[in-house]
Amino acid sequence: MKKSRTPSKKQLLKPQLPLLPTTVIGSYSFPKWLEEVRRLGEQGKMSPEAVDEAHDNAVKSVIKDQEMAGVDIITDGEVRRETMVYFFSKRIHGFDFEHAKMHPIGDLDPGIQMPDPVIVDKVRWKQSLHMDRHFRFLREHTVALPKVCVTGPQMLAKRATNEFYKNDRELIFDLADILNVELKGLVKAGCTFIQIDEPVWVGYPNDMPWLVEAFGRLVSGVKAKIAVHVCYGNYQLKKLFKGKYADLFPALLDVDAGQIALEFAVSDGVGLELFKKYKTDKEIAVGVIDVKDEHVETPDVVARRIRKALKFIPAERMYIVPDCGMKFMPRHRAYGKLKAMVEGTRIVRKEIGVS
Repeated sequence: MKKSRTPSKKQLLKPQLPLLPTTVIGSYSFPKWLEEVRRLGEQGKMSPEAVDEAHDNAVKSVIKDQEMAGVDIITDGEVRRETMVYFFSKRIHGFDFEHAKMHPIGDLDPGIQMPDPVIVDKVRWKQSLHMDRHFRFLREHTVALPKVCVTGPQMLAKRATNEFYKNDRELIFDLADILNVELKGLVKAGCTFIQIDEPVWVGYPNDMPWLVEAFGRLVSGVKAKIAVHVCYGNYQLKKLFKGKYADLFPALLDVDAGQIALEFAVSDGVGLELFKKYKTDKEIAVGVIDVKDEHVETPDVVARRIRKALKFIPAERMYIVPDCGMKFMPRHRAYGKLKAMVEGTRIVRKEIGVS
């Protein structure tokens, strides 16, 4: 297995972080009023400047919630994005949305579908995604440490109907090259922590060797701390894939990322034992908040989940996160879950002798 990349101390963010740092997976509760603003903008009833201001205000609101909850490393909640997929595919040449086709998301319930674009040409960079600009806004408006989440090439490919490439491998490698340009733009803007979201990996374990290769191409020359998030899918707070993390090991540990983020709350810790069986020097971001559960965890529940994880992963290599994004839940629940995550983490920090 490959050793993890070793970023500088600045890139690791260690000087400013406590033991068991808390962060988020990416998305935050999406405000209904912002949907209305976008609709008015599309109808020409609201100016582009006013729509931009609404997005700025939504991001500031997300930042405030995360800061008040006490999260150590935050995102902008991805509230500027149509979806974690469409934000990218709508701005990359080769994706045809005019003839989008309904497509199942995952392999658990064929009834869970979304209209996905068709690949009709070789994909290529068409325009800036402005993630660098969005990052600068986040950094300028928070006192917390910022990170940016980027949807990976496998997810973009599987949320489209390929009618051009002879196989998905070629498509994914081309997408990796396109996204590599955007990642380097983020670094140039000052971003030191980038998370790549590949929730569909768990559905395609046989492809892992070349998916790991594609990931290396994606992050080649990107001078930042890199994390990869892999889950069981999360659409409308529903699990999407039948696969298990065990199916991805040990290949997953070869990924060129310093951190791997996985969901464990929803499974009551199933999969943690893999880190006893397979040794790694990577950081592991452990999901301790079940985003699919309507109930808000108590800090004690969170603390119990962290204690369980510590039996398999050393504290100095563990980050604390929700299982997945929080887009599909009401804001009061998302905020409550983040507060519980932070407070539960503080309980364990005190138990192991750190504040």
